[in-house]
Amino acid sequence: MNKRKYIINLLLAMVALLVGCNESLEDTYSDYAGDGKIRYVAKCSDLDIVPGWERLILSWVNGTDATIDKIKVAWMFEGQRDSVYLPGTATSYELTNLVDGTYQFYVSAVDKFGNESLVETYSGRPYTRDHELMRSFSRGILKSFFVNGKMIFFSDQYSANIVEIKLQYKNSGGETKYYEFENPSSYDALITIDDVSMNPADSVYILRKGTLENSPDTVVLDPVTINRKKNFSAGFVHAITARYGYSTETQEKEDAFLEFIENVEELELDYSIESLEDILFCTNLKKLVVGKNRHFVSKQVNSQDKSLILKSPEKSYAILEKAAEADVLGLKVDYYGHNTVSTMHYFNKVYPFMTYMGYSAVPDDLEIIPASALKENENGDKVYCDVDDVYMDWDALVDGNVATAWSTSTQQEMRIYEMYMELKETTSIRGIKVTQIQTASDRSARYFMPEMIVAQTSADGAVWKDVTFLETNELGRALGEATLLKMPEGSRDVRYVRLTLRDGIDLSGNWACRLGDIVLYK
Repeated sequence: MNKRKYIINLLLAMVALLVGCNESLEDTYSDYAGDGKIRYVAKCSDLDIVPGWERLILSWVNGTDATIDKIKVAWMFEGQRDSVYLPGTATSYELTNLVDGTYQFYVSAVDKFGNESLVETYSGRPYTRDHELMRSFSRGILKSFFVNGKMIFFSDQYSANIVEIKLQYKNSGGETKYYEFENPSSYDALITIDDVSMNPADSVYILRKGTLENSPDTVVLDPVTINRKKNFSAGFVHAITARYGYSTETQEKEDAFLEFIENVEELELDYSIESLEDILFCTNLKKLVVGKNRHFVSKQVNSQDKSLILKSPEKSYAILEKAAEADVLGLKVDYYGHNTVSTMHYFNKVYPFMTYMGYSAVPDDLEIIPASALKENENGDKVYCDVDDVYMDWDALVDGNVATAWSTSTQQEMRIYEMYMELKETTSIRGIKVTQIQTASDRSARYFMPEMIVAQTSADGAVWKDVTFLETNELGRALGEATLLKMPEGSRDVRYVRLTLRDGIDLSGNWACRLGDIVLYK
């Protein structure tokens, strides 16, 4: 009997449990507290935020609860709070006129009694002028030149987030005109716009429209004014300083540099340079001469003979062709050195506006000061140096004969040679001739030829002055190549000479130095 009663009670308990489980299937939240059941409104879910231009667009999914009366959207930004109530069926909201920053949002459902669901939170940041993505939009123009009524510029590569780019400018008559970029012909190209005002006061503007990442908005970007200031590459400035002495170190020197650039009609370049683009800044340039001051005594070809365009050669070639057009500069180019395309200075081919000038010989008006004019030290050497190396023959360095090479022993570490010469009497000299070794019998010798030399002179041994416009001078590295370090003032009274060289390194990691000679001339 007791067993039967137990079974009946067990069955009743199971029924009650099933009824309780069925009630939990409702789309509500419930628990038991105090005197009875508390019912919560179904929350919103899947909250998402899409950024737009100075706006944020919220969306969510409402709960399946017939008691929902309103949707509450609240937000917080920089400590300030605000909120809005929307109809119970609303599934999105847009907050506009926003400034840059991160906004925190809170979305919940509310019934007619004011009971609020659990809160769904999310954060978002709108696109504004201060957003870093604004800086990622291509300006369309990489470098521009204003020459003889034309605007010439390199355009950027096509960018998928750009919807439209056009230039607004004024022509010579003061009328406002537009140049519209077309894909792909206007991108990654050298573009010329004819009849552009050369008045610096007539600004050229870049007008752009673009799409925003993960956003439905297209934005009109702020106009960009093209700066007409000449933006020179560091390599071009260095080449001008080395050859002509003009620099941009101070405002006063920069003004003189610009005056030279704007008026120069013939320009000489000799050594490797990052780009030839800047020649279009020389608006009166008629002739470009390359390699004239590299004196190739030997005509043997090696990889170190060639001066290179170190960045974007094709752009440099395009600029040369453009500059050669009669209505741009009408530029002519003279080039010295090798005439084989693979080894000629800078260029990848011979253009119609180019003239080959052969090899540049050492000028025949140099009056070499003989070694006998140098004072010997206590060891009988005409060159003084702290580096002690039994292989070094100092007489071979100053004898004026490149066939007698000055050589050092190979070492595992680089050495710096600070050398001194003293003339027996103060002498007026025009410069110093430095010549690389001429023999090719030592295959590793080309690695040991010095690339640079520091050259200074003094009349009293106390005050020293750079021989050229620069303290450190580049040396040509062809076999037998002579480099002339010329005095900027024409000639100078000299009693003492100070020279600094350093070792080169071969493929085996050995350090040494090889040189033909160093002689003074007047």
